[in-house]
Amino acid sequence: MAQVTFYFNVRSREQALCQLVGKAMAQKLSISVLAASESAAYALDRLLWELPQTGFLPHCAADHPDAGRTPILVDHRVELMPARDALFNWTDGVPGGLAQYTRVIEIVDQSDEARSAARARWRAYLAHGITPEGIDLLELAAQR
Repeated sequence: MAQVTFYFNVRSREQALCQLVGKAMAQKLSISVLAASESAAYALDRLLWELPQTGFLPHCAADHPDAGRTPILVDHRVELMPARDALFNWTDGVPGGLAQYTRVIEIVDQSDEARSAARARWRAYLAHGITPEGIDLLELAAQR
């Protein structure tokens, strides 16, 4: 069963995604980033080429010929995503195929809309028998 972690009170979802994906990659984890649509996957593709500013996070689509040896896959087609260590869920729903991931990461910004959608996903994970963990990044930053 996957371990689900919600990172909430995030000022910039995009920046948090790049930081957390970078940390996971540094730990030598295989990573999938599930986008809600083809256009969202394209936007994430561009983002991962631009952040961090001192480099990039190597990635490709799930159906790319190099997908098997690329640490990060970015795609909107969950059915193409192979088993990986971590899934970053960039959609508004609970992804299918939870059993093929060790970890599922949800990143929630400070908007009321994002928080409401995250609460619904939290309840959906509970209904799947998974008790998510919540990490308040604003509180974590204040402790440093």
